[in-house]
Amino acid sequence: MVSLGASATSAYDPWAVQSRVGLTDARLALDSVLMPRPNLSYIDYRSGVMASGDTGGQGGSSHMAMRVRPASSGLAVTVEMGNAVINTPGMGAYMCALDSRKTLTLAPSSATTNRVDLVIARVYDDLNPVIASAPGERKFVVEVWQGDPATGTPAVPTPTPTDGWTPLAAVTVAKGATAITTANIRDLRGPGLVARGGMRALYGEDARPTSEAFQEPGAYPGDQRWVHSAGFQHQVYYGANADGDRSGWRGVFNAVRYTANPPSSGYIWTAGYGATRELCRLTVRYPGTPYMIYASARGFLTLSPGSAADLRINIGSHTGPDVNWTRFTNYGTSGDKDCVPNVAPIMYGVFTGDATVVLSCGMRDNESIHSGFGFRGNDQTILTVVAFPSTIQPPEL
Repeated sequence: MVSLGASATSAYDPWAVQSRVGLTDARLALDSVLMPRPNLSYIDYRSGVMASGDTGGQGGSSHMAMRVRPASSGLAVTVEMGNAVINTPGMGAYMCALDSRKTLTLAPSSATTNRVDLVIARVYDDLNPVIASAPGERKFVVEVWQGDPATGTPAVPTPTPTDGWTPLAAVTVAKGATAITTANIRDLRGPGLVARGGMRALYGEDARPTSEAFQEPGAYPGDQRWVHSAGFQHQVYYGANADGDRSGWRGVFNAVRYTANPPSSGYIWTAGYGATRELCRLTVRYPGTPYMIYASARGFLTLSPGSAADLRINIGSHTGPDVNWTRFTNYGTSGDKDCVPNVAPIMYGVFTGDATVVLSCGMRDNESIHSGFGFRGNDQTILTVVAFPSTIQPPEL
C-alpha cells in the first residue's frame, strides 16, 4: 500500500500559507523566477539591472534601464528608470523599480586632483541584518559615493556595507571639470538580467573574452547567452565537467565569414626551383569559444610551360601546418598558360585563439630556373574562410 515516507521541511515558508508570510520567505518565494548565480547555493541570485529599452545606437549598443548619462549641464548625471535586482546572501533578493529618471548632483571638482565617483542602486532595510540599515529606514534609492582624490589615476570607491547594492556606473571627475561628458562615464551595470531560463545579453566591455562577465560560468547546463560582438553570438553552457572538450560555453551552430584577396599591384612574377610566394592572408579573431574553420580558395595565375605549382592554404605562414592544397600544371605547351586552380573546402581545427590563414603558391616542377608563375592583385584570386563553432556533443548523462 502507498504510504508517506520521510519528510524534511524547508526553513522558508512558501508564498502564502497559514495566513502569514515572513519578509525573507516572501522574497525567496518571488525570487524563484530570477536568474540564479553560478555557484553551489541554488537559491542565490545575481544582482544587477533587468534588461529593458533600446539605446538606438546612442552611446553604445546596450539597454537603457537604469543607465547613467550626463545631465544637460553641470557636474551632474541622470539615471534612467528601470528595474533592479539586489541580492542579500541568505536573505533573498529585492526586486526594485526606479519610477522615473533621477538626477544626481556630484560634488565640485578639485583644482589639482582627479577622482572617480560611484553611482549605485541600493536597498535600505532595517529588518535585514545583512544590510544593517538605520532603524526605520526602508527604501530603494540611487546614490553617489564620492571617491578619494588622486593626482594620478584615482580608484573607484567601495561603498559600505558590502551587500544591499549594485553598481551602475563609475564617473570620472577630472580636476577643474565643470561638466560631465559621456566619455567620463563607465557603465558598470553588467549584462542585463532576465528571468530564469532567459538569455542574457553581453555588450561592450562585457562581450570581450577577457572580461569578468564573459568568463563567468553559466548558472546551469543549458544556460544561454547572447554576446553582442564579432564571433559566435548565441552560446550555450555545457556545464563544468571533467572532460574539458565538453565543458564551458559553446557556440550554438552559426558562422562568421572572412575573405581576402592579394593587395592591389602590378604583375608579379615568381620564378625558380621551389620558389614560393604568399598571395594573401586573413586572421580569424578568437570568438571566445572553441571553433573550426572551413577554408577554400581560388587562384588566377599564369604558369610557365613544362611546370607545375601548388596553390596552398596554411596556418600562420606559407610554411605552417597545411589545411589543403591543389596542384595545377602546364605540360605539353610551348607558352605561358592562364590557370584557375581551386582549393577544395575542408573543415580544419579546433582553434582556441586567433588563427591566421595564408594562401600561397609554390613551384613544384620547373622546365628551367626562369620558369615560374605570375599574378596581379585583384579579386579573381580569393581566400575564403568560414568559422564555425566546434560542435562537439555535450556530455552524456
